[in-house]
Amino acid sequence: MPILGSIFIWMGFHAWILHQYAGMDWIVAGWDSFIFNLCLLSAGILSGFLNRYFPKNGAFQITAGVSLILAFLVEWIAEQALIPLHQANTVYINFLRQSEPVRWVVAFIFILSAGLINIFYSRWKDLQEEHDREASTHVMVKEAELQKLQLQLQPHFLFNSLNSINALIITQPDKAGKMVQQLSDFLRATLKRADEQWITLAKEIEYLQLYLSIEKVRFGHRLDVRMNLDDQIQLWLIPPLLLQPLVENAIKFGLYGTTGQVVINLTTKREGDILLVEISNPFDEDMQPAEGSGFGLSGLRRRLYLLYARNDLLTTQIENNKFIVRLILPEKYD
Repeated sequence: MPILGSIFIWMGFHAWILHQYAGMDWIVAGWDSFIFNLCLLSAGILSGFLNRYFPKNGAFQITAGVSLILAFLVEWIAEQALIPLHQANTVYINFLRQSEPVRWVVAFIFILSAGLINIFYSRWKDLQEEHDREASTHVMVKEAELQKLQLQLQPHFLFNSLNSINALIITQPDKAGKMVQQLSDFLRATLKRADEQWITLAKEIEYLQLYLSIEKVRFGHRLDVRMNLDDQIQLWLIPPLLLQPLVENAIKFGLYGTTGQVVINLTTKREGDILLVEISNPFDEDMQPAEGSGFGLSGLRRRLYLLYARNDLLTTQIENNKFIVRLILPEKYD
């Protein structure tokens, strides 16, 4: 409706110009304006329609050529329609003949502009669609990579758990059965977490406790995990399966080469608008394996970068014979 209203306003303005400055009466000016602008509008629409079939290469040159031809057609059709209406009006016929060059230039500029606008709009739309496709592809690749990283369960944990179950079957069958159930619950929870992008800190701690219940069957009194949790931030949202790999690394490398009890500390607290998670385990450089000295944290760093677009959220340091992992997560509540 706004476009149609604008067309009628322009026709009225055109008729007023002819009446005011060319001395035409309103009826003659109205017919002139209506027929000429109707032809002009039809040619503009036709030009836009034809542009859809122009090849991308040379579209501007073809548009200019089509506009040239359509401008002549507009002028000729308008003249053929107007002359029979006012053939007795010699003054108007003379005006019509004299205004042919101006009318042709106006028609050419209008049609060419309509064609160019259509070309630029089509190019913009193509670029927008291409950008949307790239963005959609990027999101799908990101989600696929996140899911792959999220489902990466340390193979040695599963193998060692199965070996422990195998050893317990003969000596302690009840404990072996309990461990099988715990491992089943843990794997089921792992698959469930794979479909979630965010979970509360409280749920992640529950999942971590399930994992530790299995590890404590394996290591017995040697494993002592002490948690200092801030109850005020239990609803803080974090990516799932984030803390378990950190604790698993602490257990793997903290208990390596030792026979005594090993204490692993896990602390969560709020500092301003961030959640700070700190995990520490005993560290003796001489007792560490040559491989795996990076503690397998690269996958977690990649996950955090994909989710937060930051590379500084996971840091490590060795201090007083302890390996300390610090994880900071921006505030996000359910």
